[in-house]
Amino acid sequence: MPEFLFALTLSALPVISNFIGAMIAEALPLSKQTLGLALHAAAGVLLAIASTELIPKVVIAKPVWTTILSLFLGGAFFVWVNQLLNLSKNRLRGIDRSTVSWVIFLSIAIDLFGDGLMIGTGITIAPHLGVVVASSRVVAHIPEGFVTNAGFKSQNLPRRERFLLLAAFIIPVWLGTTLGYWGLRGQEELPKLIVLAFTTGALMVAIAEEIIPEAHQTQDSNWSMLVFIGSFALSMMFSAYLE
Repeated sequence: MPEFLFALTLSALPVISNFIGAMIAEALPLSKQTLGLALHAAAGVLLAIASTELIPKVVIAKPVWTTILSLFLGGAFFVWVNQLLNLSKNRLRGIDRSTVSWVIFLSIAIDLFGDGLMIGTGITIAPHLGVVVASSRVVAHIPEGFVTNAGFKSQNLPRRERFLLLAAFIIPVWLGTTLGYWGLRGQEELPKLIVLAFTTGALMVAIAEEIIPEAHQTQDSNWSMLVFIGSFALSMMFSAYLE
C-alpha cells in the first residue's frame, strides 16, 4: 500500500504542472495570438508524446495486430465522444460555447490517463522507473494547462468553474495509475500495451481533427510554426534525457 500511495503522489506531479500552466494563462492578457501560440504548443507536445513515446511502445507488441486494432478503436471512441459533444452543444439553446475547448480538455485528460497508466505500471516494475516517467511528463504539461485554461477563458467560462475543471484532471491520472498498478500488476506485457494503444488512438484523432485545425483558426504567423516545432523538440528532449 505505501508503494501505491507513492505512485499516486508521483502521478499528481503532471497535474500540478498542468495547473502552473493554467495560472500563467490566468495572469496573461488573452488574445487570439496568445491562444493560437498556446494551441500550437499543445499540439507540438501532444504530437511528440504520441509519435515518440506511445507509438514505439505500441508496435513492439506480439502479435502486433492486437495493439493496432486497439489503436483504431481508441480513435473511433474519440470520434464517438466528439459527436456526443457536438450533439450536446446543439441541444443547449442560448449557450454559444465552442466544443473545441472541451475536446482539448478531453484530449489532455486522455494524455493524463496514459501518464497515470505508465507511472502505475512502471512502479510495479521498479520504483525508479515510475519516478523517471513522472519527471519526464512534468514540464510537458505546462503548455497543456495553459491552453486548457486559455480555451475556457476565451469562452467566458467563470473562473470557479475553470479551476474545478482543472482540479478534475486528478481523476483520469489517478484512474490510470490505479489501473496500471492494480489492474495490470503481474500481467503480461500485451494487456498493458493494448490499453496504451487505445489511449494513443484517441489522442491522435484529437490532435489531427480538433487541436491543429483550431490552432489555424487563430492569428497564424511564423511564430506559431516555430512554437509548434519548438514544443515538439523540447518534449522529445525532456523525454530522451530523463529516461
